[in-house]
Amino acid sequence: MREQKLAEISRRLNEEKKKLITDLPSHLQDDFAREGFISGGCIYSLYNDKEPKDYDFFVESESLANRLREFFMSLVIPEVVADDEKPKVKNIYIVHYRGHRIVVTKNAISIGKYQIITKFFGAPKQVVGQFDFMHNTYWHKNNRIDALSDWDFLEDTKLVYNEQRARDITGTIIRVPRFIARGMTITNVEMSKMLKKLRDVGFTERENEIIDNGSSY
Repeated sequence: MREQKLAEISRRLNEEKKKLITDLPSHLQDDFAREGFISGGCIYSLYNDKEPKDYDFFVESESLANRLREFFMSLVIPEVVADDEKPKVKNIYIVHYRGHRIVVTKNAISIGKYQIITKFFGAPKQVVGQFDFMHNTYWHKNNRIDALSDWDFLEDTKLVYNEQRARDITGTIIRVPRFIARGMTITNVEMSKMLKKLRDVGFTERENEIIDNGSSY
């Protein structure tokens, strides 16, 4: 039953990747087809019969991440951007390409429901190993879905913290209410794991900024 469902999800993710590739510049399509992989909450959502709000794509090399960002940044023409197209947040750029309104930030390129993460890159295990909760630690590449951990997390509504995560502990804690709003739960034990990790690694400059401004991710 599980294998059949994963096979169906894999076919769906293959389709989504192909759609995204057609929206990329032709000189980067082959590299993205070879390196790009899907990970994040979309696999968990599809497994639980929910339509994902978006699809997160990652690439294996810094070179491709930089080339993707450089291409879309080359389309930015600030002096002709209309007032209603000007972003309200610094370091966010809006461009138009192949009929799409594309948002480019220092972390990602958003093309409709697809996000290409450019801040983090590497082999799937390396990237997924830094995700915050275990129900997200799955990825799709080369026509199959693989797991960093136990497959049972796909069928669980309890948040389990990935204790191997070494960054963005504050962001992880801030994101917890979002998961709670989606019907998930978390125990005091899992919250304590995050607080212990935060105590051990301390606050980064970015985390202090988020706390001071009362903002979220």
